[in-house]
Amino acid sequence: MDWRITDPVNLLGATRVALAQGGHFLVSRIAPNGPILRERNLSYVHKASWGMYAAGVDHETISRLLDWAQREALRDNGDFYFPDEPPEYKDMQRVYRPLTFGKVAAWIGHPIIRLPRVLDRVLQYQHKPSGGVFHWIGDDPRRPEAPATLGGLNTTFFGHLMLALDMPEPAIAAGEWVRRWVEANRAHMAAGRLYTSMAPGGDLVTDVQPGEHIWKVVDTQSPKQEFWHVGTSMAYLAALYDALVSRWGHSRERARPHLDAALALLDFEATMPLDTYLWPSKCKVGWGAGELLRVLVAHSIGDAAAIERAYRVAERVAVFTFLDNQLPSGGWPCMHYPLSELAPEMAFSYKPLKGAVAVPSTPIAGSKTIWLPGEEITGEFLGEMKAIEQGVATWLRART
Repeated sequence: MDWRITDPVNLLGATRVALAQGGHFLVSRIAPNGPILRERNLSYVHKASWGMYAAGVDHETISRLLDWAQREALRDNGDFYFPDEPPEYKDMQRVYRPLTFGKVAAWIGHPIIRLPRVLDRVLQYQHKPSGGVFHWIGDDPRRPEAPATLGGLNTTFFGHLMLALDMPEPAIAAGEWVRRWVEANRAHMAAGRLYTSMAPGGDLVTDVQPGEHIWKVVDTQSPKQEFWHVGTSMAYLAALYDALVSRWGHSRERARPHLDAALALLDFEATMPLDTYLWPSKCKVGWGAGELLRVLVAHSIGDAAAIERAYRVAERVAVFTFLDNQLPSGGWPCMHYPLSELAPEMAFSYKPLKGAVAVPSTPIAGSKTIWLPGEEITGEFLGEMKAIEQGVATWLRART
């Protein structure tokens, strides 16, 4: 047990305090006192709704965010965006943002995600032969435009929405895409590399040019990468196993390949150096480890070593990515999200010292980054920290 850096009971209590503080921060940022429901950018509400739900904010308040998205951002084609948003929001995250707030809508019974125009459009993003999900397919539902690659981010968030809507067929198809992606990467992971996208035909994208490394590969060396590829996939595979067995009547044997894929990702993550947990993009790894810990314990599967490995990863994200970086306000700082490992903003540190973070608090003109406001970062961190809280609580109950 000498690898533990905290007492698990203490960690659980601290996580619950952080969730409450973060939820209070998000509510305090609703207009007129903050940008939520004021700024015409969907990024101020899509993850804030997730974080508010995780923090236990009343559903009436969360519904205000969803009402605003429906009233202000829903377009005729069923997509959500503001026409004047820059392309890094409007296009690069076209389906990602409604996938995030859509699952919250399903959880609280808000009708926005079940509007036929909306749900039909969301389903159109899934590549039917493979189950993967595109990030963007153009503006005309009658003539979708398929990008060259598919990735785990939109595929897994789509899958979580399908779980929330209790739609097994598209959820399982998304899970199969993720499972195949993991299988295609097994030999590469053994060598310390994970390629992050596949062509629609199923081939891994392994051609990596200078400047492309950060969005095509995750390795076990660099402390600043898109670590979330591991986390979001681990979270979905674990949650899908849970749904297959608990809700949809599948046998454990039939569902097991999804769990095995999640455990393969956990093994890869367990080789990561400690300093990788200081980069904000580690956040979804906490989600994945928390979900996997909960599922392993709740279903009494996995050996003791796997369960402790899941706790170890969840603990490190909770402490180093979340708790240590939470500001006195209850929120977390903004992020200048690099689109290339060659961007000078890669040098930024998001570690608060005496409550201050030495990064610009507003977008940088001409930057090769996507500016993610603190309200968005806070919402995401709370949603993922909730999975850690649930996983650790389930584990502790099983030990008593």
